[in-house]
Amino acid sequence: MKLHDEGGTAAVELALLAPVLVLLLAAVVAAGRVVETKSAVLAVAREASRAASEAPDASEARQAATERARQVAAGLGLDPGRLVVSQDDGGFVRGEPYTVYVTYRVRLADLPALGVLPGSFVLFAEHSELVERFKSR
Repeated sequence: MKLHDEGGTAAVELALLAPVLVLLLAAVVAAGRVVETKSAVLAVAREASRAASEAPDASEARQAATERARQVAAGLGLDPGRLVVSQDDGGFVRGEPYTVYVTYRVRLADLPALGVLPGSFVLFAEHSELVERFKSR
């Protein structure tokens, strides 16, 4: 003998759990995109410092690093308007490190969270390469 009619309870349970599952899925996708963007920022810093370390002098190193950073960022789908590249040439001495610092502002509204996350945060990466010791000038 049934005490209550249980018809429709599965639909009610699904209606209650669906928003939680959608938010959980959005959080997982957003975390994946943040990790992917961080990896891209690291690649920009690495490639820019490598390009600078192969330049014949400090002014060309700065230009090479900036150009390479913009190229790599564009290739990886980063917005160049949110990318900031700064450099420390360390005097541009052969065998010494040339360091490139990259910051990238990630807007939370761009992440797949149904537009409920306001604001932004900054991802940062730095990479150093030794200035080529035996390359002729």
